[in-house]
Amino acid sequence: MGAAKAGLLGQLFPSFLSLPTNYTNGEDVNIEELLKLNPDVVFCSSRDPKMKQTLQSAGITAVAFSVNKWNYDILATYDGWIDLLSQVFPEQSKKDQVSAYSKKTYNEIQSKVKSISPDKRKKVLFLFQYNDKTIVTSGKKFFGQSWCDNVNAKNVAEEVGAENSNAVVNMEQIYAWNPDVILITNFTPAVPDDLYNNKIGGNDWSSVNAVKNKQVYKMPLGSYRSYTPSADTPVTLLWIAQKVYPELFSDIDLVARVKQYYKELYNITLTDEQIKIMYNQNASGATGIKIN
Repeated sequence: MGAAKAGLLGQLFPSFLSLPTNYTNGEDVNIEELLKLNPDVVFCSSRDPKMKQTLQSAGITAVAFSVNKWNYDILATYDGWIDLLSQVFPEQSKKDQVSAYSKKTYNEIQSKVKSISPDKRKKVLFLFQYNDKTIVTSGKKFFGQSWCDNVNAKNVAEEVGAENSNAVVNMEQIYAWNPDVILITNFTPAVPDDLYNNKIGGNDWSSVNAVKNKQVYKMPLGSYRSYTPSADTPVTLLWIAQKVYPELFSDIDLVARVKQYYKELYNITLTDEQIKIMYNQNASGATGIKIN
């Protein structure tokens, strides 16, 4: 709901903002409240196999979706999720259109970045979560690695190789990596200004190249927080490519492309103001996120 209010979902579908949310608190589900909604189907994460069992025991038709089945490959995961949704809602299937658009965008990007030699690749750091106590990035086994691979950039934290999704790091590691670009997710309230002015945790970012060169960006928030797969994944990939290699993608009119994508795939006409909201996010995008 926090993402719906801060991003586009609540604007495109205002009725979503009045939907009940009292059946869930984080990953905890109140089955009694959920049953009051009389759902035909409930989607849940396969990370907790007991959840599907609990729902089924309550007489609910449950469909589990996986986050890591596709090894955190952002495009493959997006395709897999749309495939699953298309099976549940065949009359509104988007499987073929989504897959084709993703491949087209990927190939377009590859035509511009594939010739970049390993020593010339930009170094990217994802700030998944950041507060006074903790800095969490993407190791090799999280979506940040896939975003970087798809634009031929280097995920500075790939050496961390975290078995789980989150990799906790410290400033000394970041100084050693010295990333060229920093991308901040909407799973944290941190914004670029917090790094430019050292506002969090007493950390000094001033010597980091991305900060010195003002190449710290807050990720977009359209239909959902764009670090994970979502309806915005193909255009998020194009946005990342443009931020990491602006000189190679200066010919891309991102606003026009986003409008075209939403119209072509979802028959939604976006305004310039709505796109501005997507790409000018602040701390509110993390509303509702629990940070350890």
